[in-house]
Amino acid sequence: MTRGGCAQTVWVGLAAVVGVMASAAADAAVFPGAGSNKSTGLRSALYMKVRDVDDAPLTIDERQTIESVEEKTRRFYAASSGGQFDIRFDQVVDVALQLNADGTRPNQWFAKSEDYVRDTYGIEPEDFHLNLFDVNRTTADPNQGWSGIAILPGNNIAVQANVANSWGQIVVDHELGHRIGTPHSGAYRAVNNANYTPYVWDADQNEYAVYNSTAHGLQPTTFGMQLDSYGNPFSVMGNISHDQFSVKTKHDKFGWLTDQQVPDLADLADGTYRIYAHDELEVVYDEANDAYGVESTYAADKLYGLQYSRGGEQFNPDRRRFEPSTQNLTLEYRSGRDGVQFYLGGAILDLDLEGGTNRSGREKELEVGQTLSDLDIGVSTFWTSADGQDFLSFNPPAPTDPFELSSVWREFSVLGTAADEVGSYIEVAVSSVTAGILGDLNGDTLLDQFDLILFRDNWLNDLSGLDRLSRRSLGDLDGDGRVDSDDWSLLRGAFATQGVSVVGGAVVPEPTAAMLLLLGAVVGSARRTLRDSTALDSSTSPGHP
Repeated sequence: MTRGGCAQTVWVGLAAVVGVMASAAADAAVFPGAGSNKSTGLRSALYMKVRDVDDAPLTIDERQTIESVEEKTRRFYAASSGGQFDIRFDQVVDVALQLNADGTRPNQWFAKSEDYVRDTYGIEPEDFHLNLFDVNRTTADPNQGWSGIAILPGNNIAVQANVANSWGQIVVDHELGHRIGTPHSGAYRAVNNANYTPYVWDADQNEYAVYNSTAHGLQPTTFGMQLDSYGNPFSVMGNISHDQFSVKTKHDKFGWLTDQQVPDLADLADGTYRIYAHDELEVVYDEANDAYGVESTYAADKLYGLQYSRGGEQFNPDRRRFEPSTQNLTLEYRSGRDGVQFYLGGAILDLDLEGGTNRSGREKELEVGQTLSDLDIGVSTFWTSADGQDFLSFNPPAPTDPFELSSVWREFSVLGTAADEVGSYIEVAVSSVTAGILGDLNGDTLLDQFDLILFRDNWLNDLSGLDRLSRRSLGDLDGDGRVDSDDWSLLRGAFATQGVSVVGGAVVPEPTAAMLLLLGAVVGSARRTLRDSTALDSSTSPGHP
């Protein structure tokens, strides 16, 4: 393939990229330099079209198709990397092997192909950042199971799919993603089928129940849910779309985004944050140097994501118990979307029931106008990628109350979307919420009659539409979405733990005679209301101590 001539462009290495990003001239075009790791720099690839010795050699049409694939790949990676990575198909060669009688590839075909290139063309495959074996003209092995494959560690990838169509292009860019350092991009899916059954904890019945979205509402991390390792419909590493990599991948795996552009919430105060779309950069081509870059790279002083860690617990099926874990979450925004995407680890969470459980469904964001408590993303977890691994078969214990795992949680409110000279963005209000003392419903740090009045006013109310922290503040202490006798038992216990007794429905903190009269009047009203509203067992009713 023809390559560009004399050097007329100022090449931007990684250190210089940072300099350009930090400078006032942030709109200067950025192209990759030599690169400091396998996911940066202007790199070279060897493209091998493998065929049977008796088949026709590589055709002109096939070469033109490969040139088209190369351009699409280079544009994709230039835009994704912010001009920090580009890869040329410097050599495109025809490789003739003696295939098996059924058209499948012989044993050691990777090595045989490389030896053919060495012997026929005098080219050393190990001199290239990438060796791409196009095996579409060979027959897939029985039960092969892959359209593309990356051999790691190493620089070899193979593509069985036809690169002339969109699926083949996805496979090429997907496998190249593996080569430069990222795994698959998954999704948590609450599917209920022969292989997976999702469960929720039913505090009223003190048992696990099969998850039903109508009955239980949004539950992003049901127990036993499927972790679909290829399931992210917003990333090329999910094998569903040709969308760009996630912010977590760009930051953690490739280093294309910095800590300043994806900060940790632990280092930030509560407030409203503007998260810019990370998939809007405009690609430019330097013909003289045959290089792809971007008109302007990621702005150094803008946010392209937020991340944070929290304490949780993960069920260990071997030990059949929940064990402490650190959970890492990332927020990001994509161009044209109406909400924020949340990732737990490397997989996207489903925060929108509208999308259902369809694998290709793209309704997963926390949308504009919505608020999410961190507690709504369950902190006790168990997911699986193994077919037929049923959570209840391990006889799991009850999950730990999330308020025992942490007393401080975050709340996220999506305010709106807009655009400026940098690009489109979404604004998210982030606040820290302290759970406080169990039973202190009004948050005044005291357990008193006013908490009982608030509890009374919400007696038997359905609070399932609220977030976990809001439900707790209204009396739903066990988190089942309803204020009932189980919550009353917890409330009584909380008062007792704090050295406060509930006598005949009255709150008595070392009372004086005057205080008793006052509390008796206030809580007496609550007692009459509760007695009239429901007939509970006398041992648990607030009206029947």
